[in-house]
Amino acid sequence: MASYSSVITLPLSFMQDFKPERRLLSLLLQFVKASGVGDKSEISEATGIPTGDSSGKVEPIIYYAIGMGLITASKEYGVWELKLTLLGNQILNEDPFLSECVSLWILHLMLCRPLSAEDLVSSDSGVVDPWFTLFSLSEIRLGTSFTASDYSIFIEERYGASASRKRMSKVILGSYEEDSCLGLTKAITLNSSMNYFRSKAPQEVEFFPVYAAYMFLLWDEFFAGQKQSSLNEFFSRTRMLTVMHWTDKEMRHWLNWMSDSEMIQLDSQTGESIALRTASTADVINLIYSELI
Repeated sequence: MASYSSVITLPLSFMQDFKPERRLLSLLLQFVKASGVGDKSEISEATGIPTGDSSGKVEPIIYYAIGMGLITASKEYGVWELKLTLLGNQILNEDPFLSECVSLWILHLMLCRPLSAEDLVSSDSGVVDPWFTLFSLSEIRLGTSFTASDYSIFIEERYGASASRKRMSKVILGSYEEDSCLGLTKAITLNSSMNYFRSKAPQEVEFFPVYAAYMFLLWDEFFAGQKQSSLNEFFSRTRMLTVMHWTDKEMRHWLNWMSDSEMIQLDSQTGESIALRTASTADVINLIYSELI
C-alpha cells in the first residue's frame, strides 16, 4: 500500500502539467468529508473533476491536497483512501470555496515547506520539492527578480534537463498568474517586462493566525514532542522566514502578537530568543480566520 499519511517528498511527476485549481481542491475536500474512498474514476464521477485512463486531474489534485497539508492519503490497488487533516477540516468548514486570501496563504506556505530532516541542519529538500526549491532555495541563485527562463534553468540544474522539467516550471509560475489557482496570494508577481518578483508575506494582522498555524505545523514536524525551541534554530531548520521573505524585524511584530494571544511565551533572558508553546496545534488552527473582519 502506498501511504501518504506521514510527511514525505511527493513524486516530481505528480502535477501532470496541471495547476492547483481552487475549485477542484474545494470539490475534492467535499468528497473527502463525505466519503473519501474510491479509485480515480469513482472520485471523478463523484466530484466532476475530469480524469482519464492515463492522465487527468483527479490524482494531481489529490497530490496537491496532500502537499498543502489538507488531507492524508493511502492508495492500494488503485483505490484511494483520503482523510481530512485538522487544517483541511478547518478550511472546509470556514472557507469551503477557498475564496479567502488567508486560506490561500496557508496553502502556499504548506506547498513550500521543507521535508523534516533527522539531523539538526536545514533541510535541502521539500515536501513538494519544486515549490520548496523556488521559494526556499533559489533567492541567492535567482535574486529577488528573475525570468521564467532563469527559473527553468535552475530547475534543470537541480533535476536534470528535459521537456517535462520545463513544463513543470511553467506550471508552478503559472499557478501564481491565475486567480483561479494561487494568484490572489501575489506571492510572486509578473510585470510588463516579463520579470517575476518575490513578494513579502502580508504583514496585516488578519494573516497572523495563518503564520501561527504554519509555525505550529512545522513545529510538529521538526520538533515533535518539544515544548520549547530556540527561534534561531527553528527558523534555520524550517526556512520559514525565507519562504515568507521576511526580515527579523518584520517577524517581531507577529511573534509579539502570538505572545499576546497566548500561543507562545518568549524568553530572551539567556541572550537567545526561546519560544515556549502554550497552545495546541488544534487550537491555533481553529483560529486561522479569527482576525478577519
